[in-house]
Amino acid sequence: MPALALHSFSKPIEIPVGLRNQPLDAWQTSARLSTVLERFGIHVLGDLHGRKVVDFAWEKNCGPKTLYELDLLARRARFRNGTASRNGHRRDYIDASHDFTATDSEGATAKIRKESFVIPESICHLAFNELPITTRLGNVVRSIGARNLGDLNGRSAFELLQYKACGWGTISEIQQLIERAISGEFDVAQIEEATATAELLNLLEQGLAKLPLRERQFLLARIGAQTGTGRSPGADLLCLTYAEIGRRYGLTRARIHKVLVNTLDSLRRTWGPRVPRLLEVLKWRCLSATCPLTPQLLEKWVGSSAAFSSRPATGDCFNSFRLSTEAHVRLIAALDKSIPCWPETNHKLPRSYDPVGQFDLTLARIVREAGGQITVAEAYRRFSHPG
Repeated sequence: MPALALHSFSKPIEIPVGLRNQPLDAWQTSARLSTVLERFGIHVLGDLHGRKVVDFAWEKNCGPKTLYELDLLARRARFRNGTASRNGHRRDYIDASHDFTATDSEGATAKIRKESFVIPESICHLAFNELPITTRLGNVVRSIGARNLGDLNGRSAFELLQYKACGWGTISEIQQLIERAISGEFDVAQIEEATATAELLNLLEQGLAKLPLRERQFLLARIGAQTGTGRSPGADLLCLTYAEIGRRYGLTRARIHKVLVNTLDSLRRTWGPRVPRLLEVLKWRCLSATCPLTPQLLEKWVGSSAAFSSRPATGDCFNSFRLSTEAHVRLIAALDKSIPCWPETNHKLPRSYDPVGQFDLTLARIVREAGGQITVAEAYRRFSHPG
């Protein structure tokens, strides 16, 4: 169900093929709309095909009435084409009753004032601080005191447009956010512990693909990731420091650090609360098993996830992932520092290696050095970074 009647503003305009060569002068548009379209070099209806109404929202002197008139123009074109194809009457028959007049303009403004967001009860609880929203939308929801999607229920688009820095682009973003929530992209009710590991890695790789190119390159360099087909075991790049990444791209260490902090935050919120909840499941699975997350353990858990999955499993479950197991472990450690991770243990160990004995001795030493009081997460961090 549409959350707002103005959802068509964010959809591509469709002009029937038979009307694309008609000049705009024949459609009796208002002087304001004609001026706006003239700036974009739009002279025939076909020039509007594929564009979006919201694309014109940032243009000077293009307010709600002008945007609504443009949307109405596209609707009239579709309606005329459909009516003509059904009854075969002359196309001129529709002109008199569907031209945009001053009365239509006043009615459009009144309609914009009345239209409001409708938020289904199932998604009202979603908090904005866990959703993938822009800084602009974040400022708007803070201005109106909204904390979750439910706080927008019943509010009109016209009301939000009165706030500073809230334009039609922000209204379109709200609409798309609601549609994503309704489709279940942010649903955490279906998370199962048996398949949580594979689901987490899947969402992280999809989130990485959505990041801007520069931010993605920074993050991949930081976690030592080698992407692409033909990746062989041990083909990971070196984990570069902030300074090394900065030298490679001509930026300061502080700038790289800031960009990566923001990138990790965006990646954490790409799928709403799903990634944080999956990270929690992974953390408590490590703590309950009293073991850190290693590449071998991660691969084992993904394999067990495939066994519980309804989809047929392939020979190697990690063939479907672009990142290596080591890179995944480093990425998980960067997203949640409370998860104990050992990304550097995916190597053959000597035959005399006694993991249980070494674990006991090292744990006893760390507890003794801490005076007998230390959290499990902190102990694992000291295991991972003994220096």
